[in-house]
Amino acid sequence: MPVIRRMLTLAAAAGALLGAPLKAQSDEDLLSRYRLTENAYAKYVQASRNMIAAWKADSTAFKDEEEEEDEGDDPTIADLAAQYDGHPATKRAITSAGMTTREFVTFTFSLFQAAAAAWLVKQRQGKLDNLPAGTPRENVLFYQQHEAELQRLTEEMQAILGEKNE
Repeated sequence: MPVIRRMLTLAAAAGALLGAPLKAQSDEDLLSRYRLTENAYAKYVQASRNMIAAWKADSTAFKDEEEEEDEGDDPTIADLAAQYDGHPATKRAITSAGMTTREFVTFTFSLFQAAAAAWLVKQRQGKLDNLPAGTPRENVLFYQQHEAELQRLTEEMQAILGEKNE
């Protein structure tokens, strides 16, 4: 699956249990220090809604140029931000919400990490001890607080992705 389409799917699946594996140690370090905040969350939701609106308005808005081949490597935060930057409609949808593409990707990856940990917490009857290494406890709690809204946003984006793939 081309990189942009895969990242749109990932962004749409923020409520999913597992995110893209991280290739770069610096990405792992960044995510261990990154904290999900209400301010960034509001921007993330707006950016996601902007992407939905742009996609509805222009069915080619997020089409990968030349259907870029997936090289099989797990993309880094920088790789994905560069991909978004290379697609004007994508970049505009994100930046008009007040985020950089790098922050959008970082927030998305942090959500995935927190979602996976939240799933583990559910399996442990709510115990927040022994979270996966590098997973901030605050992010797991943040994800749990916003899980229902993230699920609705995920469903909206998946519906659009489903329409696009028909």
